[in-house]
Amino acid sequence: MRKISRAVSLFAICTASAAVFSAVAIGQSPAPAAPSTTVGVTGLMHAIHSTNDVDKTLAFYRDVFGVAGQVRPFPSQAVPILTNSPGVTLRVAMTSFKGEGFNFELTQFSNVERHVAPAPEIVDPGAPHMKVLVRDIDAIAAAVKKVGAPIITSSGAPVTVPTAVGTAKAMFFRDPDGYIVEAIQAPAPPNALEGAVVGAIMGLTVRDMDESLKFWNGLLGFELAGNMTFSSDPAMLDLMGIAKGGSFRTVTGVVPGSKARIELTEFKGMPRKPFDLRVTDPNASGMAIRVGHIRELLVKLKAQGGRVLSRDGEIVEWSETVRNVFVKDPNGLNLELVGSADPNQ
Repeated sequence: MRKISRAVSLFAICTASAAVFSAVAIGQSPAPAAPSTTVGVTGLMHAIHSTNDVDKTLAFYRDVFGVAGQVRPFPSQAVPILTNSPGVTLRVAMTSFKGEGFNFELTQFSNVERHVAPAPEIVDPGAPHMKVLVRDIDAIAAAVKKVGAPIITSSGAPVTVPTAVGTAKAMFFRDPDGYIVEAIQAPAPPNALEGAVVGAIMGLTVRDMDESLKFWNGLLGFELAGNMTFSSDPAMLDLMGIAKGGSFRTVTGVVPGSKARIELTEFKGMPRKPFDLRVTDPNASGMAIRVGHIRELLVKLKAQGGRVLSRDGEIVEWSETVRNVFVKDPNGLNLELVGSADPNQ
């Protein structure tokens, strides 16, 4: 393992640089974690979205959803090791989807070759998207049109469909990087703070649901479940901008140790192309998740053929108490595992 002196975890630095969100970071816990007997996920820290221009992307989320954030330089000798990108520099804005949501980290990497890939379609394996739960979707739709964001929903307007929060109005569109966003009208949870947003759900398109569940449930310890029968609901196809003849199936669940939710969807009946980017590439996406027994978990991941992105395929020593490593899920999603330095945890 590589040791970075006087460094702390990427999550810890970002959280410190955005202290305004620390009190409302639902689904997150600061590193280091409490002792754990779990080999797998024990909490969500934040979702990650790499941007082409972090100032422009932050302005989009501010103008559409009213979220706050501040772009800051992120000087750390840890970043090149974690991302296996010698000489890379980083700017970060940490935003928060309040209510039953989580922090959303916007990043922009420089001084490294970045692969600018075409934006994915919702059906492409590895395509991420963010489901943002809002009080008034008509107001969000108006804001989306005002900023000129591309709308994915075929009808160009909110559609009433079954969602993770029940039957509700929803609409798909893209942010300035082509990242897929879904707004869903949802009731505010008890004691919800003021604002347009009342929560969020991380979405991911998978190549093969059975294969993905072996990773997410079997390896990481999630309990994702849902109707495994493919559906061709016309309203849902309209919502997602999919032509007639396509079908899909979805599973969902809570990130262990948090209230944050994730949803996996598999499509068939239409062309699909893999979407798989490096952490530093614009439009790359991921999650920073807290795990128990990070060393044992990484050994199991490698034994199953999992990909490790950090330098030399090793866990990085970030501080006296924290260990980190970037890995891939079977579909290409970037996952930052954050664990304890204690080999018994």
